[in-house]
Order: sequence, then C-alpha cells, then structure tokens
Amino acid sequence: MTDDELLDGLTALGLAVEALKQWESRPWDVVQKSAEAVGPLLREQLIGRGLWDGLEPHDHAAVYWLMAEGHSVSGVKEKWLDGHREGRRIQSLHEAADHYGALCGAVWRPRSYGREGQIRSAVDFVNRFTALPDGWREEAMRRAMAGQDIASAVADAARLRNVLKSVYGIDAWKNDGDQS
Repeated sequence: MTDDELLDGLTALGLAVEALKQWESRPWDVVQKSAEAVGPLLREQLIGRGLWDGLEPHDHAAVYWLMAEGHSVSGVKEKWLDGHREGRRIQSLHEAADHYGALCGAVWRPRSYGREGQIRSAVDFVNRFTALPDGWREEAMRRAMAGQDIASAVADAARLRNVLKSVYGIDAWKNDGDQS
C-alpha cells in the first residue's frame, strides 16, 4: 500500500469509528456500514503498516473478533434493533478500533477504557483458569453458566481448593480421581 492509500484508509477508519461512537444519533444504515467497515479497514491498516506480524495472538483474535462482530452488527435490521444489546456491541467495536487505530497513528480522540489493563486481567484470568484441573474448570464453567460471574467462580475454586487442603488434608490441586 502506498502512503496515500494508508492515509486514506486511516481517514475512512476514523470516520467509521466516529459514526460508531455517535451511533444513537446517526441513521442506522450509516451505523451498519461503519460497523461492517471498521474491522477490515483496521486489519488493512495494521498489515499495510507492517504491524500485524508483530502483534500478539490475543491481538489477532481481538481484530478478527472486531471484524466478525462488525459484520454481525451490520446485519441487524432497524426494526429489530435492541439498543441495549447493540449499544454494548457497538461500544466494543469502537473501543477496539480506538486501541488498534492508535497503533496505526490515528489522530482521532480515543475514549479511555483501560484496554491494556483489561488485556492484563484477561491473560491473568486465562492463566488461573487453565491452572485448574479439568473437573474444577468444568465446575467453574457450570457455575458461570448458572449465573455466577466466571472470574468469581475461578477465584472461588482456587480458594476452596486451599480450604480442602488446610482443613481436610485433601490435595485438590492434583488432577486425578480420589485425592484423599
């Protein structure tokens, strides 16, 4: 891509992001087009600027998620629009676009949502979750599906396994059947 093409693409990306940030006051067809465009435009910028290959796997997943979510939002018909549900989805689109757009030199004003802190928390959560033995992970997921916050369920699992060890002498950190 030429420098002019990159600049034009960054401008188009900025316009799409601004439309998403103001989605409640924009015509729905404009929001749909912006939602559909933001992911591919962002990926094109990251690749064109030579940044894509240096990103972490979770960054690739976030950009792909953005692309798929944008496509999904763009397919919502106005008569079926649930402002609360779509509002959350649209917010996640422009938050991710703000973050990755800044890597590309975007000059629009990103809203601060603490994405870096969220990434660190997510990585920490994944590490704590995968450290649990299979049965404990399954129980944590069952509890999450029953309505408990997943982060709380994982934290509870670690705490309760320590209780089992200190009170009953059961080493619940092992990943085998009978641990008594």
